[in-house]
Parts: sequence; C-alpha cells; structure tokens
Amino acid sequence: MTYPVIYDHNNSRYLPYTLGMVVFIAFIAAVFTYTALCIHKGLFSDEHFHAPQIWHIFADKEMLDNKITVPLTYHYIIGFTVQKIGTYHDNLLRLISLLVAFSTIPLFYKLFALKTPFYADVRCLQLFFLPLAYIYYFLLYTDIWALGLIGLNLYLALRNYYAWSALVGLAAVVLRQDSIIWIGLTFLLICSDQIHSVSKQNFYLLIRNAFTKGLLYLPIFIGFIAFLIINEGVALGDKNMHNTGLVNVANVYLFLILAWVLFLPLNIQSIGIIFDFFKTHSFLKLLGLIVLFLAYMASFENAHPYNKTHLHFFLHNGMAHYLTENTLYKALSFIPAIWMVLTLCLMKLQEARFKWVLIVIPFALAFHPMIDPRYYLPAFLWIQIIRPPVSRNTEFVTLCAYIMISAYVVLGTIKSYFFL
Repeated sequence: MTYPVIYDHNNSRYLPYTLGMVVFIAFIAAVFTYTALCIHKGLFSDEHFHAPQIWHIFADKEMLDNKITVPLTYHYIIGFTVQKIGTYHDNLLRLISLLVAFSTIPLFYKLFALKTPFYADVRCLQLFFLPLAYIYYFLLYTDIWALGLIGLNLYLALRNYYAWSALVGLAAVVLRQDSIIWIGLTFLLICSDQIHSVSKQNFYLLIRNAFTKGLLYLPIFIGFIAFLIINEGVALGDKNMHNTGLVNVANVYLFLILAWVLFLPLNIQSIGIIFDFFKTHSFLKLLGLIVLFLAYMASFENAHPYNKTHLHFFLHNGMAHYLTENTLYKALSFIPAIWMVLTLCLMKLQEARFKWVLIVIPFALAFHPMIDPRYYLPAFLWIQIIRPPVSRNTEFVTLCAYIMISAYVVLGTIKSYFFL
C-alpha cells in the first residue's frame, strides 16, 4: 500500500518551520520548565545518586556510589565544569546538563531532515516534548545525553562519515553501556548499505562493508565483550539487581503499549493495511494471533524487585503491576501491543535496511532486566525516523497532546505526586 502524498512543495502553507523557529519554541518551554524546577527545592528519584557523586568529584573526593550502574563519564564532565566555575549548586548542575541536552535539538532536526525533510520540524518538537523524555532534559540523568550521542552516531553514519560515527559510538557506550545495542544497529545499517535483497553476492557485500566502512566499529564490540567478561555483567554498581541475566520481555510489551498511545494517529492510519493483511491466509494468521496471545499471557510478568515498590508514585511500576496482576487488564493490553506490532511490521519503509530496526528494538528492550520507560527513548527516536507521515494537522495535534502531557508530568514531578 502506498501512503497518500501529504506534502506539496508547490504549496507554501506546508513549508516546515526553520531550525531557528524549532529551537525558539523549545527554548521558551525549557526556560519555563527549568525555572519551575529551580523554585522547587530538592532532588528527584535517581538524582539522589547522581548529585552526590558529582559533588564528590567537585570536592576532589574519590567515591563511587554503589547504586550508580553507569560509568562516571557524565559525572566527571559536570563535576569538572563546576570546578572550573568555582561554585556548586544542584540547579547549576541541572543547567549544565540541560545545556548539553538542549544541543541535541539541532541534531535531531538535521537527522529527521535526512529522511523526512518536510516533517523535520514537527518530528523534532515531538521528540523534545515526548512525555517519556521531556522531564529528563532538566534532571540529572544520563539518558538525554546518551540519546544525543546515539542520534549523532546514526547521523554521521547516514552521511557516510564512518570513522567519526564510530568515535561518537564509542563515546555513547562510555557514557551508558546499554548504548552498545543501538551502536550495533548503526553498524548493521552500515553493513547493509546498498543491499536490497538476500543473495550470495549481497552477503559478500555485507561482509566487505563490515570490514571496510564499519571497520572501526569492530574494536568497540571487542572491547565491550572484554568489559562484560572482566566486570561480570553490564552494570558497574548495584550488580545484584542489574546483572541478573534476566531477559525481561515485559519491557517490550510496555513499550508497545506506550508506543500505541503515543503514535495513535499512525496506528489509526494503519487500520486499512492491517485488514488487508488478514484478507489472505486468514485462518493461519488468526491462529498465529491466538498463539501470540497465549505466549503474551504466559510471559508478561513483573519480575524485578525494583518494579514492585512505590506503585502509586512510580508510574511505570504501577503500570507494570496492574497489567500483570489483573488477568483482564493483561488480556486487554494485548490489543494495543499486537496492533503496534502490526503497524510497525506493515508500514512502508524508505529503505530495506531499516528492517533491522524492527529486529533490534525488541532485543534492546528485553536486554534490560528492570522495567523503565527511559530505556525506550532510542526506540522512539528510531520510530520517528522511519515511520510514514500522517497529515501535518494531525502531526501538530499530536505535538500539542505531547506538550500538555509533558506539562502534567512536570507538575506531578515538582509536586511530588508521582515520577515516571
């Protein structure tokens, strides 16, 4: 199925906002949000681990909080910066973190412009105001920095700057170890460059691409394997809870449910394609749905101890609890989950190699033993890149919905009503 042409370059009313306008809109929102957080005194959630670590670096004291699972790259950068400034304050730390995180906006604009130039503006703003991401621009968390490096790694690879792409990929892994999977996805795209079908000749081309265009990625993967062996797992701190070896498919299921909500217009647009899909071999496909439903009901569990506490404060814990403990809720949640799967699998892709994205996303999410929507951000970035457009009016309605939900999340966080 081909999607309708929504953008007409001869019609000026469809011209996208310039990068300057996008940055200005984001800047106004950032000023208000940062100011609101400055008025509120205190730290939020994992900031209680990150801020003390930065303070010890600022004060030239050695300390590794045994709850911090990532390398101290983020902490040393901010700690070194406040050392040079000569003063320490939690809001100053957040400002430094925000300035770096805010620099991702021009990057994402350019990244979206590579594949969907006439939607780069709204897609960039949607990613900035994504309700699962927005609050983290303003808090002491590594996730937005890592997302920016993952995006830059991909952007450079798509622009054929493979050496620089590998270097940025290494930086992403040094910042957050779990970035390795998304860097691996970029490597697969590089290996699949100019490959449009499965054949013996294309297999040789894939190998040649790996050892030419992707050559500098190989030491990253070898080094990461060595790190896993020496460290006996991925996490540096809190190893008993994060190096469990548990493959948690619940992360995949919750991602699909949340993605169905956040990409609702795309899912509605896909209804016709999904019905067409079931017109042929209907019995076998319905039988497959039943098998998937049974597997879903048997495997959707809330297994990690950290996801079983503070159910009314941590929204993701509450969501995981109620969807897994209530059989009716679990069964009903299969509908948006499988709907999202069908939308992703049946939507038209601009490049054949983007099929790797649909393979890597579930692997990347299940890789995390603990449920947390922060782990889904690179997957949302990728869907924004490869998904077909809906009408610009609908895109802007979606953006407005994101802004309102994000504002509510910020308010709930500041008031200590809940945390994502």
